[in-house]
Amino acid sequence: MTFIILYQREAHPEQMQFADITQPETYEERLSLARKTCDELSVATTIVIDGMDNAVREAYGGLPNSAYIIDKEGKIVHKEGWAAPDGWDEHLDKLLKGDSR
Repeated sequence: MTFIILYQREAHPEQMQFADITQPETYEERLSLARKTCDELSVATTIVIDGMDNAVREAYGGLPNSAYIIDKEGKIVHKEGWAAPDGWDEHLDKLLKGDSR
């Protein structure tokens, strides 16, 4: 099983607890912010960084914190509009047992 985080545009730059974070204007700025985030949160998962056109984000619905379970054939078997771990065990167990319904 592989987990991947898509680092994309900032959802709340310069707001709330993100007051010190500005929206990156270049890919290099986005890359730097992604590295800083990984370091501060000790992220050990594979991270891919969306382009400045946010094409991957848009292809998956354009939501800022969505999450997907995708099977080996590339089919989306579960989608969360707001990534939260509740309920994921059931979907992952089915997928690992070969049942993608």
